[in-house]
Amino acid sequence: MKLNYWEQDYVHTRMKSHDIKFQEIYNELFDHIVTAIEAKKAGGDSSTMETLYNDVVNKQFGGYNGIEEVAKSHETAYKAKVNKLIWANYKYYINIWSLLFTSAAIIICSELPATKPFKNTMIILLALTIFYPLFHAFIKLNRIKPAKGKQSLIYSHILRQAYLPVLVLNMIIYLPKIPFMFINDTDFNVLKLLNPSIMALVIALMAIYNLSCIRLCKQELKQFVNIDPEQL
Repeated sequence: MKLNYWEQDYVHTRMKSHDIKFQEIYNELFDHIVTAIEAKKAGGDSSTMETLYNDVVNKQFGGYNGIEEVAKSHETAYKAKVNKLIWANYKYYINIWSLLFTSAAIIICSELPATKPFKNTMIILLALTIFYPLFHAFIKLNRIKPAKGKQSLIYSHILRQAYLPVLVLNMIIYLPKIPFMFINDTDFNVLKLLNPSIMALVIALMAIYNLSCIRLCKQELKQFVNIDPEQL
């Protein structure tokens, strides 16, 4: 027996009291509770919605706080899944072709004169490879529209993976500057001091990470279900 609009709205109203920040998890728990209540009604239970709701929450989630604990466990599980996928993708792209490309880039860069224009070009290429996965994730995940006050689990955790190269770049730039801050020399730029061959290696590794992020977006969006709350 399907719940009508008002009965579903009652479930929404009760669930809003819980701290469930991700829309996907909220929708999953909502569907679970609604299905359980429908099963009870189909079995002949004619109790009020309040009684049915409380019975489902108490028996299947262990009470009021149980819903939030389940929501947190879902987030933890998804985070672990994304971490596993991104590194599995990285290993997927470590193959003979990527190794040949990296080796060729390192050899070519070692033979070219380390002029200032050449180093600046390498820095630009590094910046492009580092910021591209973040830009790609923004574009591809833009169609995910959570409700007001909610976040998207997919959007948040994939974007976090895409931001990792930016974090690494900041560490490369700013961590070596710390010792020089004590001698009032903050113009130290480690990127300009890096050997072009090392820059080529870093760019190649970031390019492989780009491919891993792109693949991760495709993997998650392939199984993506519209999370627009208006579609419930």
